[in-house]
Amino acid sequence: MVSTSEDLVIACDSEGRITWANPAMRRFAGLSGVGRLPRAWAAHAGAVADGTVAGVAELLKRALAGERMINIEVSLESSTVGWRSLAASGQRLVRSDGAIRGAVLVCHDITSEKALETRLSLRGRHDPLTRLPHRDLFGDNLQILLGRVSGNQRAVAVLAINLDHFSHISSRLGKDAGERVLVQVGQRLNDTLRTHESGSGTLNIATRLGGDQFLVLYEDVADQAAAERAAGRIHAALRAPMKVEATTLSITAGIGIALTADPSKNPGALILEAQTAMRVAKRLGGDRHECFVPAMETQLQARIDNAEALNQALDRGEFRVVYQPKVSLLTDAVSGVEALLRWQHPVRGEIQPMDFIPLAEESGLIIPMGRWVMEQVCRDAAQWATALPGGLPLPIAVNVSARQFEPGLAETFNTIIEQCGIDPQTICLEVTESMLMLDAELAVATLRKLKALGTRISVDDFGTGFSSLAYLKRFPLDELKIDKSFVDGLGTDPDAIAIVAVVMGMAHALDLSVVAEGVETADQVTCLRNLGCDEAQGYHFARPMAADAITGLLAARPPVALGGHDASASVIMARLSSGKVLVVDDAPDVRGLARASLAAAGFEVREAGSGEEALALAPHFGPDCVVLDVILPGMSGLEVCRILRGDPAHDTTTIVMLTSAADPAEKVRAFSLRADDYMVKPFSPRDLVSRVTASIRRRAEMFATIAP
Repeated sequence: MVSTSEDLVIACDSEGRITWANPAMRRFAGLSGVGRLPRAWAAHAGAVADGTVAGVAELLKRALAGERMINIEVSLESSTVGWRSLAASGQRLVRSDGAIRGAVLVCHDITSEKALETRLSLRGRHDPLTRLPHRDLFGDNLQILLGRVSGNQRAVAVLAINLDHFSHISSRLGKDAGERVLVQVGQRLNDTLRTHESGSGTLNIATRLGGDQFLVLYEDVADQAAAERAAGRIHAALRAPMKVEATTLSITAGIGIALTADPSKNPGALILEAQTAMRVAKRLGGDRHECFVPAMETQLQARIDNAEALNQALDRGEFRVVYQPKVSLLTDAVSGVEALLRWQHPVRGEIQPMDFIPLAEESGLIIPMGRWVMEQVCRDAAQWATALPGGLPLPIAVNVSARQFEPGLAETFNTIIEQCGIDPQTICLEVTESMLMLDAELAVATLRKLKALGTRISVDDFGTGFSSLAYLKRFPLDELKIDKSFVDGLGTDPDAIAIVAVVMGMAHALDLSVVAEGVETADQVTCLRNLGCDEAQGYHFARPMAADAITGLLAARPPVALGGHDASASVIMARLSSGKVLVVDDAPDVRGLARASLAAAGFEVREAGSGEEALALAPHFGPDCVVLDVILPGMSGLEVCRILRGDPAHDTTTIVMLTSAADPAEKVRAFSLRADDYMVKPFSPRDLVSRVTASIRRRAEMFATIAP
């Protein structure tokens, strides 16, 4: 019924005077509390709802004049609900004798429908998430700007932007938080456009291509330097702290720049050039910008060819795993291997890892490739299960890509290890320092799952990222690999020696084994051995080799000494399991803390207050480990270390040096005297027990390896 209808209904007489309105119209006009409407409602319009009545009266007047009115869209402001969109239909009322009685108007509220229509229209031309224009609008503006450059020598620039590590941000914080990051990125790009020093009437515009990829268009760019300044503003805008939920982020991106002053340039080609330069920036590490040069087209084509071939390489059996030996610096004997992936293309020959691993990571192919590598490594590990003396397995290090850090990784690796029937401790999974620092919480959770399988965890390329050893305590690690860039300076650069010495000491304090990679000279080996490094690998020892060659290497008895050091020796393992520790320090409180800590861990402990007392006690006590203070009254701890190491009866004795003031030169001296570890006082009971246990273990493993 009209009285209960939500439509707005109103009538007037033959002279246009409003005579009736239904409750919905009364509410709309703010007259819901008014009784009988006066015959001339217009007389009250100024006091009640001037805008509404004026609009309605105009529509009634048109209907009264006989105008055809069916769903005419109008906007009226209601005194109660604000502006509304209405579909108005009006009709003149005529008596049977032809006389005009008046007119009636019916208005249907279509505000919601119009809002939806607006949203759909916006969505059709804009990104619904960031509200940035879609690519078609970007292309239209680019075409217009290219037409403008003909009158001057200034250029048009397109910048292609791809956020660094966005997938990890989204995985860590969740999809909704990832979308909020994209919204803020879009806002910041728009802000940089507003501050761009262009004149009025410019068509500078930003667009989101999809995912975390954006394009920015600049008009009236003077030269390449000006375009690079624009890229710099974008870098600065993105790096500014961004708050997402309870997390503060600093976003970086790879940016590619393409510019032209040629009005005939194809817009799509210019965009493609910018994207090509962006990919180069990403390959160089991200958080940088690169300008397009023609040579990039050749690189791009090679990249496309590699990507297409890579899709088929796994199925065609073109991959192979090679192994680079790791060598104990105590014995120079093989102590493990690192698995490395190689791609043997049937036409182009061997393709370097740097030319296909980034492609595999970008495309996601690294996940099935990584599974294949693990399967092959485990098959080879099964053949080498009792390769080392004493029937010990050969440890194998396997690199894990950041893209492999996804749900189910630990379960996948566990299935492969179980199917091959190998000891999980045979496998050491290597992750990069930058991967750990990219998303520490995700890394901790994933590594704990992998560690729970029984595998060992190593940090590769340490020193190239932004972490500290103290920060690395959060991760369940077993091993640290010092990057080649630090190893290169050993023997020639005093700063490199000091840095490596500090890293060695702190790593051993965390009970981590230390491996040096990229070792190429005998001087580097000598320096690493003096500093107390556990293992090393590099061309000085051996290049990567096929699995069959490793099998032959391990078949040699005694174990092959790749570095030229005489690895032959005789030792009885029982002497290393008696658990005796001699603590040498002139401070009674230090000796007391050490005794209590070690005795609680099951060690038999004796004490000495001087070097002379220690040397007198050692032959009768027969310690497995001597915890030895550097500064002692009379004979120094370093002199005691030298004497013990010169006595064949103490070849198997572990020596842990103590000092109250860390001195890199003193540490180098201690390790040159073949001390096993070097600790700084004060120490915690847990740290002392851990360091003594680890040092005894390392020396025991050394003599187990070289036993005939």
